Amino acid sequence: MQGGLRILTVEDEPAVTQLLALVLGGPAAKIVNACDGWMALMKIGAADEPFDVVITDHNMPRMTGLELVRRLRVREFAGKIIVLSAYLSEENVRAYEELHVDMMLAKPFDVGELQLAVELLTKKTSATSAAPVVLPV
Repeated sequence: MQGGLRILTVEDEPAVTQLLALVLGGPAAKIVNACDGWMALMKIGAADEPFDVVITDHNMPRMTGLELVRRLRVREFAGKIIVLSAYLSEENVRAYEELHVDMMLAKPFDVGELQLAVELLTKKTSATSAAPVVLPV
């Protein structure tokens, strides 16, 4: 991570996109936004450097977060994946768990919890932080 942490947020709600950039951005992180899973795949493919973290919503136009994660796994994406959504059925939660997402957080989310999650997941020395966490909706 020479140039700092690289985070891709995948969110179709502009207000949430802006909040994520405000909360996670700064001198130690570069935030790139995509409005849906299809655009996220385009940005990942065009990136000069790989993303360290992808934070995705579940319900989005053109491609759901679940389909995005499936495609990232096929591409052997090496970064961390956080699902941030208000609409996760038990079936979706199981599907994300089977795809080994690193964390799931419910909307509305606590800003401090999200910041801590990103910090814990991106620490190279932390082996226990990769366990999926599901907060009640």
